[in-house]
Amino acid sequence: MNTSEQASGGELRVLYQLHTELTILTPALTVAPGTPETATMTAALRETAAAAAELLAAAEPDALDHIRRALAYAAAHDFAAACSDLAYAQHRLSVLLRRDDRPRRVEAAREPTLRWRIGAAPVAPGRELDRP
Repeated sequence: MNTSEQASGGELRVLYQLHTELTILTPALTVAPGTPETATMTAALRETAAAAAELLAAAEPDALDHIRRALAYAAAHDFAAACSDLAYAQHRLSVLLRRDDRPRRVEAAREPTLRWRIGAAPVAPGRELDRP
């Protein structure tokens, strides 16, 4: 592996680490705000965000802004606002890190869907139901 591949792997690793921390910290702050455990997780997020700051500034600056705001809110004990910004940043990182090699079918958006109604018999696939 050459130096640029190693750097790229390290950059991806820190972004995946950041994504994982956001995924764990957001519900933790929702359920148990202000506990020693969430304080430790917030400190770890601060370090990981600092390590990923240069890459995020280039690839996803909006996510970096939301992480920084969330950390400021958490420091001010405004955990609801922190959770909101963390959830947004986690979503942006999910989109950035998404690995979907399957081609998308344009016609899939126009295909009929199978709808279920309470008390009605299932309809055979490919048969469109009457619209309510």
